[in-house]
Amino acid sequence: MKLFLIRHGETPWTRARRYQGRSDIPLNAKGRKQARAIARFLKREKPTRLYTSGLRRAQETAQIIAPSLKLKPQVDPCLNELDFGSWEGAHYPELSKNSSALFRRWREGKLRRPPGGESVDLLARRVRKFFRKITKRHPEETVVVVTHGGPIKMFLFDVLGARRASLWSFRVDPASVSLVQGNEALFQITWTNQTHHLNSR
Repeated sequence: MKLFLIRHGETPWTRARRYQGRSDIPLNAKGRKQARAIARFLKREKPTRLYTSGLRRAQETAQIIAPSLKLKPQVDPCLNELDFGSWEGAHYPELSKNSSALFRRWREGKLRRPPGGESVDLLARRVRKFFRKITKRHPEETVVVVTHGGPIKMFLFDVLGARRASLWSFRVDPASVSLVQGNEALFQITWTNQTHHLNSR
């Protein structure tokens, strides 16, 4: 399997550095432009499957990508972002200032669940369930998955066999593309967080 992991395009909240989580925020104009750039990049890869999170920003990205790939996006809620609970909508600098001890533990990977939110371990389980499913269904295909920073990081942690010390260990920018190739026995990370396509016309 050749697996392209796409983070959705920019939204007003990603631009403002606010936690989105399950908040259903749409793309902004830049995010839609980024999605069109992703579509141009992926067209030459000739993918055969397109999956997306159920959240609006991911679905919008997938819907912009879909026509050039001649694919219909398949929605899977296992790809939804982590629920950040009471931190949803909060700015990173605000949390760092007002919840400094708690937020520091979160960034260090010592806090497994944001206040009132979903645990990182639950996120990892549902992401693993999704990728095991598509690996069995499409072992020889090129698959595009449009999702969020959290699920992408969880899958990369699994590929590396790494301890999930912190969600901050990988950088996954809006509209970035990561490529993983392999099968059930062994996946290999080819590259992560590529954004060169955003500079092309």
